Amino acid sequence: MGAAANDDLMEVRIESFNPYESRFPNRRVITRDALMLAKTLRAEGYKVVIEPDNGLPVYYLYSKGLREWFADPVNLLLFNIPITVITNLITNQVQKLLDWNDKQPSHNLNIQTDGSSISYNYLGLEQPVGNKQRITTIRKELKDGFDRCFNTIPPNIKFPTPIYLEHKPKIVGWCRLWEDERGLASEGYITDKLVKRRIAQNRLNGASVTGMASRTLCSICSSSYLNCNHIAGNEYEGQSCSNVIIETDFVETSLVKTPINPQCILGWQ
Repeated sequence: MGAAANDDLMEVRIESFNPYESRFPNRRVITRDALMLAKTLRAEGYKVVIEPDNGLPVYYLYSKGLREWFADPVNLLLFNIPITVITNLITNQVQKLLDWNDKQPSHNLNIQTDGSSISYNYLGLEQPVGNKQRITTIRKELKDGFDRCFNTIPPNIKFPTPIYLEHKPKIVGWCRLWEDERGLASEGYITDKLVKRRIAQNRLNGASVTGMASRTLCSICSSSYLNCNHIAGNEYEGQSCSNVIIETDFVETSLVKTPINPQCILGWQ
């Protein structure tokens, strides 16, 4: 990450990562999880910097489907803040969003303090040696994979848009997308035999769209959802917070086990 912070400043730096750089260059991109952490920390009075701090616009990456929290790695670097303060804050404020079982990928939230080579998970436990390098490797593979997918020529020009499997760089079919009065609609076909079998067995039930939002509106304060400290789904003085996405770029569409939108259930002829 970047240069050292002020000696007296309590600061948290969150590393951005854009797996779609080849199609959407020059953007600092953070996930839903990273944004939620930034909001929680800012609300507690900590300065939060999205790295690299280079003035490029920050985009919020969201998926319209159910995913585990911290399914995508997040790197935090702390300046002048004890590790226990952050881990206690996360477990106290965010635990209702987490799946506290053995399947929760706790190694994907990597927390370090400035000047230390030791990293911790959100429970305050030391990560295995080399965990940050593991995250770097995962991110490179993800970015390289989407680079290859974006350069894949569709076999049928009628269906120009790839269908991915659970937001990973694996093309399992092709579709065309359009908007109607109900929102985004699609039509396509599946090329992967194993995926066809999973659909027939009801192990893949719907579609999920990933978008990259540049302008969002908070229903509580009517300001940018990226910059305010309210969290969608939480209640503030009896009013539930929601995030209204105003400007976004479509990134990809995937088949998923459980779509968050009941209108995104698969229908096949």
